[in-house]
Amino acid sequence: MAQCVQSVQELIPDSFVPCVAALCSDEAERLTRLNHLSFAELLKPFSRLTSEVHMRDPNNQLHVIKNLKIAVSNITTQPPQPGAIRKLLNDVVSGSQPAEGLVANVITAGDYDLNLSATTPWFESYRETFLQSMPASDHEFLNHYLACMLVASSGEAEPVEQFSKLSQEQHRIQHNNDYSYPKWFIPNTLKYYVLLHDVSAGDEQRAESIYEEMKQKYGTQGCYLLKINSRTSNRMKSELYLKN
Repeated sequence: MAQCVQSVQELIPDSFVPCVAALCSDEAERLTRLNHLSFAELLKPFSRLTSEVHMRDPNNQLHVIKNLKIAVSNITTQPPQPGAIRKLLNDVVSGSQPAEGLVANVITAGDYDLNLSATTPWFESYRETFLQSMPASDHEFLNHYLACMLVASSGEAEPVEQFSKLSQEQHRIQHNNDYSYPKWFIPNTLKYYVLLHDVSAGDEQRAESIYEEMKQKYGTQGCYLLKINSRTSNRMKSELYLKN
């Protein structure tokens, strides 16, 4: 039997995690693509929180959660297609086969000798991909969005106005009968406003000014100024060469 890296106690909180949607303006998405990443991919290395999280249940009892993991994904209005999911799972299994030359387990059944792999390195990859690609269902809330991050760029003409448009778009996707997907946890989805600022090209003072305006409108706890750097290594080398 395969030896799994994670125990069941580790697997459950690592696989069934709070889901957060990301809705970006065109300019914000273009900015993240300069680093060949989507906004959700940009946040993935930071999806596990290093600080304790304090949450209250419906009975107002406080619970402390350590090492909370959050799954952030860009909003899609179409559910995953079964054919695409099957191909993804097949590719994961094909790419995770044991290396050649490993000793196999031989099991004799009547006149047949069955050579079985001593390990199943594909299993955990298959399981992780299966859980991540599983579409949300009406009868459970495992993959329903708890909140939505609205992302605009500091380089836009009216970033605060862009946040209002993104908020309206999120509301339309959630409450318009034309969209049966994605699924949302509560009718009034929590919103978090992220101002994306490229330090290699943007105006620092303007970004700070916009951020202050955001906090006045949406509250300090619901806003964040995220600074990224899209400067390429070639540009950095050229600048260093000129300075020297």
